[in-house]
This record gives sequence, structure tokens and C-alpha cells, in this order.
Amino acid sequence: MTDVPWHHKFLGILAAVTGVVALFVGGAALKWYIWDIVIQQVGEPDRSMLFWGIPIVFIGLAAIATGTGLLWLARRRLSPGSRD
Repeated sequence: MTDVPWHHKFLGILAAVTGVVALFVGGAALKWYIWDIVIQQVGEPDRSMLFWGIPIVFIGLAAIATGTGLLWLARRRLSPGSRD
């Protein structure tokens, strides 16, 4: 059985931690938009925040995609016998 080199472990752990943080940030951004903007503004006369909050949705989706990719990279780096 081959052992995982130290630099693969370091990069894997760094990618895993960063990926989890990115998933939390992305989830929080989507939660903020859906709950605080969409649901809270039902019946309000000024609904311009629905439009101006859309970049928050895209930031959240990008953070979720980045976090998922980093977790995939971490799994690949930390598994024995992985290729560079």
C-alpha cells in the first residue's frame, strides 16, 4: 500500500477546509436572499431588492460550485494511489 505524500495531505486538508467554508458562505448567501429578500418582501410596495439582490444569488452559487470542486480535489488528494 502506498502512503500519501505530505504535500498531497497538506493540499488535501487545505482544500477540504476551504471547500467547507465556501459551502457555508454559499449556503448563507442563498439563505439570505431567499429568506430576507424574497419571503420578507411579500406584500411590500417597493420590491427593488429582488432585482438588486440577484448578484448575491450568483455569488452563492459560485461559492457552492467552488466548495464542491475543492472537496472533490481534497478527496482525490487524500486518497492513496491518486495521480497528480
